[in-house]
Amino acid sequence: PWYTPLTASWNPTKWPRFQFNPIMFRLLPLILTFCELIKLVPEGTTKTQVMLQAGGIGCAEGGMTGCFTPAWLMVGRKPL
Repeated sequence: PWYTPLTASWNPTKWPRFQFNPIMFRLLPLILTFCELIKLVPEGTTKTQVMLQAGGIGCAEGGMTGCFTPAWLMVGRKPL
């Protein structure tokens, strides 16, 4: 299904899925906070990651329950 990349995995080679397992869910913000402190990543990276991770979990749960599916939006412009 389309939500598979947003579900948890214990396999570290499956990076997008690996960050959703319970250990990385708590560890990744700490790693990013440390990286912010040593100026390796821009300030606010941790907040952005937490927000995107929460959104991904919500999308995956919505997909698993069948509440919604992703849609494709195409915006066109009439030539002048």
